[in-house]
Amino acid sequence: MRQRFQQLVRFSTVGATCLALGVGVLAGLHQLAGVNYLVAYVASFVASNIAGYLLNARFTFAVKTITHFGALRYITVNAALLCVNTMAMKFLVDGLHLWYIWAAILLAGMVTPFSFLAHRLVTYRAHVGRRLESL
Repeated sequence: MRQRFQQLVRFSTVGATCLALGVGVLAGLHQLAGVNYLVAYVASFVASNIAGYLLNARFTFAVKTITHFGALRYITVNAALLCVNTMAMKFLVDGLHLWYIWAAILLAGMVTPFSFLAHRLVTYRAHVGRRLESL
């Protein structure tokens, strides 16, 4: 149980780092480049999730090598999350008139537990429990 909690803490740390990256991309594309907030959100989601895959593989789940199959599982999980999050983003911004940055942060916080479980069970399932001692 302690190991799972530590993984969740590491996953959340990576998530916070990726959230900062994602919010930066989102704000930069929308505010500076004038890109529609939903298009900017998708781009920020992709950028932050590429970073998340690489960081979680090493830091959270101690994957020794990154494979195409692991990346495909990661993309599949995140594609489902992206679909749900984009619909929720539209609802929060257009329906509830929440500022798009707050909506992105709220969604990130809400999806973290589900994302952790999905990635633990699907993306990194072969590597759970094989944490490198050197970390």
